[in-house]
Amino acid sequence: MEYLPAIISALGTIIAAWFAYNQYSKNKLTDLKIEKFKKDEETKSIRRADNSSIVYGELWSVLHELDADRVYIVQPHPLGNESLLSVYYEVKRKGVEPMKPHMQGLPISEVPKFSSDLVKNLFLYITDIDEQVNDKYAKSILSSYGCRAAIIKRLNDNRHDWIGSIFCEFTRPLSVSEENAREIMHTAAMNIQYLLPDSRR
Repeated sequence: MEYLPAIISALGTIIAAWFAYNQYSKNKLTDLKIEKFKKDEETKSIRRADNSSIVYGELWSVLHELDADRVYIVQPHPLGNESLLSVYYEVKRKGVEPMKPHMQGLPISEVPKFSSDLVKNLFLYITDIDEQVNDKYAKSILSSYGCRAAIIKRLNDNRHDWIGSIFCEFTRPLSVSEENAREIMHTAAMNIQYLLPDSRR
């Protein structure tokens, strides 16, 4: 009996040490998880920046190869419940009005026929906006900002779902053949479509 307090004290010390070690291990594990998360986010951020550079580079190539005035990507969002259209990536010639400010959060319900055409067609070669675009609101938006002709290429994800379209616009009559335009736009689409970030806005 005389050793009981010493035994209890020793057990208490062991239990306290075990709890302290256990807590230390948990803290270390949490620190490691946080560190891994930070590194993963850093890597993703670098990858996103690299991907954006590639996308902009492809759009500039299309602008110059097709002698266009404005090239941009229209993307549906939010992810999983696509009901709006927005432009994130755009390049244009100096002095040409950008389309990006005028097509942010555009409800698909306001341009239903045009949205349907974007989904159904892999490639659109529009030589005359007034004659070939049947959706009145879409026609109004395009023509209001100087678009007279357009070449549009659908972008797909790896399940072949529509994730957006490359719009190549002209403020003057088209000078590029449909065959040449199709080839250039196809190459750009193949280089862009798997790099686009999911639009969650």
